[in-house]
Amino acid sequence: MRRNPEVLRRGLGGLALAAALACGNENEPPPGGSLVVARAPASGDGQTAAVATALANPIAVVVTRDGAVESGVSVGWSIVSGGGALGAASSTTDAQGIASATWTLGQTAGAQGARATVAGATGSPVSFTATATPGAAATLAASGGSGQSAEAGAALPNPIEARVTDQFGNGVPGVSVAWAVTGGGGTVAPLSSATDAAGEAATTWTLGATVGPQAATATVVGLAGSPVAFAATGTAPPAPGSGVTVGNNSFTPATRTVPAGTTVTWTWQNTGAISHNVESTGSPSFQSSPVLTGNGSTYSFEFTTAGTYTYECIVHGSAMSGTIIVQ
Repeated sequence: MRRNPEVLRRGLGGLALAAALACGNENEPPPGGSLVVARAPASGDGQTAAVATALANPIAVVVTRDGAVESGVSVGWSIVSGGGALGAASSTTDAQGIASATWTLGQTAGAQGARATVAGATGSPVSFTATATPGAAATLAASGGSGQSAEAGAALPNPIEARVTDQFGNGVPGVSVAWAVTGGGGTVAPLSSATDAAGEAATTWTLGATVGPQAATATVVGLAGSPVAFAATGTAPPAPGSGVTVGNNSFTPATRTVPAGTTVTWTWQNTGAISHNVESTGSPSFQSSPVLTGNGSTYSFEFTTAGTYTYECIVHGSAMSGTIIVQ
C-alpha cells in the first residue's frame, strides 16, 4: 500500500514537536515550592507601651515561596502571654507578601507575647514580644509598718511603707509620697520619698515621748485612698536597773542584779516576726513566759526571794540565755 507523503511528513513533524517540548520541560522548575514565614523588615517586635493601650506599630510577618514574596497566604494571630488583644484572628499577605495585626497590650505590667502562625510554613510560629509599663498613678495604700510598738522616743524597728498603683493594681514608680506625724509627737525621716520600681515608698518613724497610741500619714494629693493612716504604740521604758531587752538571739544585759522585791520586765525590741520567750532553768526557778512575737511585747515577774535565777529562750536554747541575781 502506498503512503501519502504529505500525511507522513505532517506526522513526523508532530512527533518532533512533542519531543522538543518534552526536552524543554526538563529544564523548568517543578510547580509549587516551600513556604517560609519570618518577621517582616518592619516587624513591630520589641515595642513598649502603657498597659491596656495599643502599640504604636502593628506586628508583621513576610511570607515567601522559593525566595519570592507570596501573596494571598492566610496568617493566624494569637496572644501568648500578658492578656491583651489583637486586631484580627487572621489576615492575608499582600502583594509584598506581608501580613500584619494591631496589638493592644493587657492590663499587667511587664513582658507580654504574641505569635503568627502559617500552616505548613517553615519558621512558623513567629514570636513577638512587647513590654507593658504601668499606667497613671491612681491609688495609694499602706503596704507595711503599721501597728508596731517601741519605747516612747525610740524609732520603730521597721519603716512604714505605702504603695502607689495604677487602676489595674500595677506599682507605679517615681511618685513622691509625703510623710507626716499626726499624733503623739515624734518625727519621720525623710519627709518625702519616691516610689521604687514596685511602687513602694518608705520612711523611718521615731516615736514621740507619749506613752500610748501615736499616728502618722502618707499622702499623694489626688490619689484614691490618700491620705493613708499608720498607727503605732509608744511603750513605757523599763524601771531603772530592772529591765532586760529581748533581741534576736540575745538578752541585754545577759546578767541583771536586783534587790529582792523587784519586778523585772523583759521587752521585745527589734525582733520582727521572730518568736522568743523567757524560760526558767535550774534552781531556784520562776514562772516562765509564753512564747511571744512582736516588737514591744513584754513579760514581767516579781522576784521576792534572793537567789541566782537562770533562764533561756525555749525557741533558741542555751545560745540565748540570761541570769537574774536577786540580793
